[in-house]
Amino acid sequence: MIRLLRSGTLLALSLLLATSAHAQEAVGGDELASEEAGEPIRTIPAAVGEDAQAAIAGVNRFSLELYLRTVTPGENHFISPASVSTAVGLAYRGAAGSTASELDRVFHFGRTPREYLGVNAQVLATMEFEGPSRELHTANALWLQEGMPLVPDYERDVAELAGAGLNRVDFGGAHDAARIEVNQWVARTTRDRIKDLLLPDDVSKETRAVLVNAIYWKGGWASPFRQGATREERFTTLRGDPVAIPLMNLRDHFQSVERDGIKAILLPYAGGEVDMAVFLPRSAKGLPRFEAGLDADKLSHWLHDLDEAEGRETILTLPKMRLEWRDDLVPALKSMGVATAFSEDADFSGMATIPYPGEVDDAVGLNFSKVIHKTFLDVDEKGSEAAAATAVVMAIVVTGSSGPKPEPFVFRADKPFFFLLRDRRTGLILFLGRYVSPVESAG
Repeated sequence: MIRLLRSGTLLALSLLLATSAHAQEAVGGDELASEEAGEPIRTIPAAVGEDAQAAIAGVNRFSLELYLRTVTPGENHFISPASVSTAVGLAYRGAAGSTASELDRVFHFGRTPREYLGVNAQVLATMEFEGPSRELHTANALWLQEGMPLVPDYERDVAELAGAGLNRVDFGGAHDAARIEVNQWVARTTRDRIKDLLLPDDVSKETRAVLVNAIYWKGGWASPFRQGATREERFTTLRGDPVAIPLMNLRDHFQSVERDGIKAILLPYAGGEVDMAVFLPRSAKGLPRFEAGLDADKLSHWLHDLDEAEGRETILTLPKMRLEWRDDLVPALKSMGVATAFSEDADFSGMATIPYPGEVDDAVGLNFSKVIHKTFLDVDEKGSEAAAATAVVMAIVVTGSSGPKPEPFVFRADKPFFFLLRDRRTGLILFLGRYVSPVESAG
């Protein structure tokens, strides 16, 4: 019995989280001043239908659930569940039976395998734009064993609906060369921010397919920090230890909300398509409690309230950050309920025809083996750069008012906080994370 068992997920830098509150609106025409060009920057519009709105809500729900499953106490964290969901969605198109049911339940796809890529194509279309001071790109690709025939409908859908390039390689005879080819594609797609996504042990002669998604974001702040205002100041870690790190400072108008011992703020990027939401507990040790009480509905409520808040004068302090993270998501996904896809009972019969001439005689199918996730984030005075890539490796397995002017709102992120980046036009969460220690901060 041969099944696809190797599932590699790879994620690069970025923060992108959006609330579903504005998912029904087509945004366009809003203007923000461009410091570089001296002219207004118009927001690039995006509109999605009701089915795509439901798909985005599912991605956002999965995003927070995966984040909470992968957080390590006392450590920084940064992931892009949107990339994971997109890569696994390529495999979901070929899933059947309990394999498909479990993936649907855990990832909240909300559509049958045959329907999902068509719906998600609308979402992918909104994740591809470029303008002054910002760019967002996403790409999908498949690397397949030479001679392994794909089911025609599957091949057509991943190419036409997901825009995935199909590449043939010889995993059986040159699996390391194939791995290097995948890594080179990921590096190019993420502007070299995600390198060596797949390590030598991630791909073997039993590998039969690698399904990859990559996301890249780079954007300047709508209100850049002045470099001269960045100073070495005290940051209190989750353990309560004071350390000196570069803290950026800015006085401007931002949308913010404060309740239940939490301050939340929206930091828009140039153009207004993407923003960063930061959630700051009052206590340096309050972040784990905030995270433990968070679910998708509560997060959506927070973001809705931030979107509705009036901008107010704010004294903002934020660390310069540089985060990198890599891990195998298999344990987390199994704990969330993905079991069959990793077992000998996996059914991806809608993807490839197995056995086929040249394959071992007792090959019967494919399954997941690894989900490798890698991320990178860089935040400084000018803006942020983010990239994400997810590789699903499949291996063959034998068997305001008019009153007095109010005091400025003070948002001083000199203690652990939770943050995310989102596409404000659609509400899609692209990345989310936590910053609790300066160990990985930018110097």
